[in-house]
Amino acid sequence: MSHALRASGFLGEILEEEPLAPLTTWRIGGPAEILATPADRSDVLVALGFARERGLPWRILGNGSNLLVPDAGVRGLVLRLRRALDDTAVAGATIRAGAGAAFPALANLAARHGLSGLEFAAGIPGTLGGALVMNAGWHEHETKRVVASVDAIDASGRVVALDGAACGFGYRTSAFRGRPVVVLGAELALSRDDPKAVRERLDRFAAHRKATQPTELPSCGSAYLKPPGDFAGRLIEAAGLKGRRVGGVEVSSKHANFFVNVGGATARDVLTLAELVEATVLDGSGVALTREFEVW
Repeated sequence: MSHALRASGFLGEILEEEPLAPLTTWRIGGPAEILATPADRSDVLVALGFARERGLPWRILGNGSNLLVPDAGVRGLVLRLRRALDDTAVAGATIRAGAGAAFPALANLAARHGLSGLEFAAGIPGTLGGALVMNAGWHEHETKRVVASVDAIDASGRVVALDGAACGFGYRTSAFRGRPVVVLGAELALSRDDPKAVRERLDRFAAHRKATQPTELPSCGSAYLKPPGDFAGRLIEAAGLKGRRVGGVEVSSKHANFFVNVGGATARDVLTLAELVEATVLDGSGVALTREFEVW
């Protein structure tokens, strides 16, 4: 299949049966039948056209956070945008960036230019594309607040530009999530501030994340969405599940809303632990937890 993809005009890197575990923050998962890293936006269109013509399933991989890849891997095409569509440009109080740009790197870029609004992104280990799809955030801060426009490939294969209001942002969701749409990049509208003040806020966010989250071990980020009026971590801790382990995955003793890979964890371990946590919390508090991570 790689030869056919190359013959269709795809210019980027193509790998067959490439392990995906090293490309996810959980470090879990089997191989991709075809892992393709596009050279540019045009390459993304070529790859999607190739997949659609042949009826191949396709998926977009950013930094691999909030993602669980099955142990058997995935068939079809995986397009990796991390370190591909990672272009950035600063103009006044605006940053234009590709979907593959690292979100923390964008926060640091903004800080260097004395631009405020992205400080919270310093603690979110994903790409801009993933942040847009998930409307990533921390406490009261959300990605949607800085989005001026988003470029995307819609379900029909057309490149479209959407303003922030058309992106359908909600709590950890957007009009892009769960749909056959590919985010290519965005224009972020920030505000000018003293560079030192921006840097201090950014460092404070990063330090808080390090102090309160198990950043020393592989995880997907938060495992569950915040239930109305409560916190998933509090509910899981109240259920006595901190430190509970299945195989190589464990409910973090540092923050109960994180499942950490303590060594050799499998996707089956994660799903078994998730089922245990969800059933125990439901029995104890009556709250049905909603998973934040996506399962391929």
